[in-house]
Amino acid sequence: MSLSIYQRHLDTIPKQYQLLKLFRPPIYVIELSNNQVSAVCYYKDGSSKRHQVTADFSNRRMVIADFNQFSKVLAELLCKFPRHFLWMSAIASVDVTETLADGLTNIEVKVVKEAFFVGSTQAKRKIAHTIVSYQGQIALLEKFG
Repeated sequence: MSLSIYQRHLDTIPKQYQLLKLFRPPIYVIELSNNQVSAVCYYKDGSSKRHQVTADFSNRRMVIADFNQFSKVLAELLCKFPRHFLWMSAIASVDVTETLADGLTNIEVKVVKEAFFVGSTQAKRKIAHTIVSYQGQIALLEKFG
């Protein structure tokens, strides 16, 4: 089952990462809800590892109310997974599962991506690409101007 999940996520990698796709990197699938982050790391051999962290980074209106606390939580979570072969880059898919009144805004998508970049840097893990989705639907940044 986890091999098909791994392949499904690998198939959604953008074209600019096709070379990385040949190396079959690990894929982090992260679920973000109110004060809770859980992650599953899928590997090319079909195995997976799951970890969960609970911390105070949300409030009633926002999933990420404290950026610094959230990036520390991500770093702590990523450190629970083993470092990958030759410092190979990984791909991350972050799904916000908390129900928000107006859905996920562009600024919240940017905050999730930036926090993931900061957290992965603190954990000394290389993340090549981060996909953000809201309740299973990929959140695209709208272009203005």
